[in-house]
Amino acid sequence: MQRARVYRAELPLPASPLPGLEACARFADRVVGTLWWQARFPDLTLDRVPRLRPGNGARSAFFGESERGLSITLPRRYRTKGVVLHELAHWALHDQADLPNHGSTFARLMLDATAEFGGPERAETLAEAYAAQRVRVAAPPRLGPDGRWRYGWDERLRLARGRRLCIRTVDPDAVISGAVEATEQRGAVLVIRDGAGQRRVSTTSIWDVQADR
Repeated sequence: MQRARVYRAELPLPASPLPGLEACARFADRVVGTLWWQARFPDLTLDRVPRLRPGNGARSAFFGESERGLSITLPRRYRTKGVVLHELAHWALHDQADLPNHGSTFARLMLDATAEFGGPERAETLAEAYAAQRVRVAAPPRLGPDGRWRYGWDERLRLARGRRLCIRTVDPDAVISGAVEATEQRGAVLVIRDGAGQRRVSTTSIWDVQADR
């Protein structure tokens, strides 16, 4: 349902067309080559940008993986800055399989990327469209001690109730492996069970959450 809401919000927005596939590739490279991108996805460098395909006969744009590697298919009518950002966001979250494809983390990344590469007015328009379609949007990313911004911490907490997580907090020695059993103080405090029993963690201290593999 979230996927349909995201598309209903994004598709009617005014487009910023790009004149051809080469222009789309240049825009993608410009995004991935920025400090903004590298502060969020340092492993996704320019030499790893998915190849762009013309999508002759395709009915929509999409990010995909095949034996030839990762690719972004862009039929002629979808060659816009917004669509390229949408597919780059899928690439950015591709290795985070525990997060839904069009979940709240994806929506947050789209808002942030739109603000950075499309301007605040367009980002505000997208935020209003998301709100109108009741798209769930994650909290902003958290900055880790390594200078990298982490997305998905709040969505993982919401989806993984009862499952083991690896939670990192501002305390450099606090890497907590355990399952969230409950929340207190209207969600401001997590009750986590680890090997030592129950412990309580303030959500404001958390900067990263991952599945505990």
